[in-house]
Amino acid sequence: MVACFREEREVLVNGDKKWITQLHFAFQDDNYLYLVMDYYVGGDLLSLLSKFPDGFPPHMAIFYLAEMIMAVNSVHSLGYIHRDIKPDNMLLNRSGHIVLGDFGSCLKLRQDGTVSCSVAVGTPDYLSPEILLALEDHTLSYGVECDWWSIGACAYEMFFGHPPFYAESVVETYGKILHYKEHFNFPSSLEDLPPEALDFISALICDRESRLGIGGLQDFQTHLLFAEIDWDRLRDFTPPFIPEAVGATDTSNFDVVEDRLSEMVTGGGETISDVGDSSPLGVNLPFVGYSYTFREDGRDHVWGNLRNACACKLRSNSDLQKLSHGENLESHLDPSLLSELRNALQTEIEARDALSSEISLLQAANQSLASRLYEADQLNSELQSKIHLLEQQLKDRERSREEEEEERDT
Repeated sequence: MVACFREEREVLVNGDKKWITQLHFAFQDDNYLYLVMDYYVGGDLLSLLSKFPDGFPPHMAIFYLAEMIMAVNSVHSLGYIHRDIKPDNMLLNRSGHIVLGDFGSCLKLRQDGTVSCSVAVGTPDYLSPEILLALEDHTLSYGVECDWWSIGACAYEMFFGHPPFYAESVVETYGKILHYKEHFNFPSSLEDLPPEALDFISALICDRESRLGIGGLQDFQTHLLFAEIDWDRLRDFTPPFIPEAVGATDTSNFDVVEDRLSEMVTGGGETISDVGDSSPLGVNLPFVGYSYTFREDGRDHVWGNLRNACACKLRSNSDLQKLSHGENLESHLDPSLLSELRNALQTEIEARDALSSEISLLQAANQSLASRLYEADQLNSELQSKIHLLEQQLKDRERSREEEEEERDT
């Protein structure tokens, strides 16, 4: 899990910002790790698919598949596999272009281009058989071909409106995937569907040794399904669907199922503190250097990254030795960076002071409110006592009146 946290951050920091989610900050506190990314107002591909029960029109599916392929290939080019390719993780920016997200299942490829993992990751409908087989046999490994299988499953859903191995239970879905040669078939109605689409899907839902993508990006660029696609200018074309949004924080393009943030805040799941309580000293060391700040001017600003040693411009090993003997650190810092740090420190101090003042005001207001609540509670108790006394007096009078009436009657 530590490896996945680290690799998710590394992909976001070093990935092609044109195709993957833009990371602005990474940091941690005593309980959680945080990744602050752009919000993509266009929603995700799954939400868009829900508006097309029978699948996208062919031209729409082809465009999105081309962009998905470019996004996945950009991750592979970094030396990673994604392992959770699905419509939910394909976000749409305000222009309608694809942006790949959720790198929590990423793994770095070894020198032979494979990984070994016996932990279940990904989403059942889109998992490749080699990932499932590796769960049973820990000696098995797999590579980028698992992501291309997932692209094939997504393509099937985009053309036909449902995943190729859908079943009522996860076990049934896994069974169909493992025995895909017996269960993989196309719907009987194939009207208006180009034959190249069937060939493309079949070339991905197949044995890993012959799967499309093994030869790299050119396997897709030369496929007849994408004959009309200008791969170099994909981002310059107008997408087939332009999201409608009212402002930069509109969520209407997402099908929000649950509030996962609320679950996290109210104590759901394991935290860093939980791990630390039962682990040896130094459990948090894997997260040293996790913090990151994106800089628009292109300069490295990765705190704790070994490449720039916390952004300190150390000239040589001899400089480091001088510093260890007490020489002034400021003389070894880039002047512009030093000024930046001082400004940032001043801003933090001012923010802290402002927050302290606000807390003091809130505490005073809270004490005043508590006092008023206490007085109201006392007044309420007195009123309840008076009401009870009046009710008792009323009952006594009614009883006396009844007794007088009885005496007159007799």
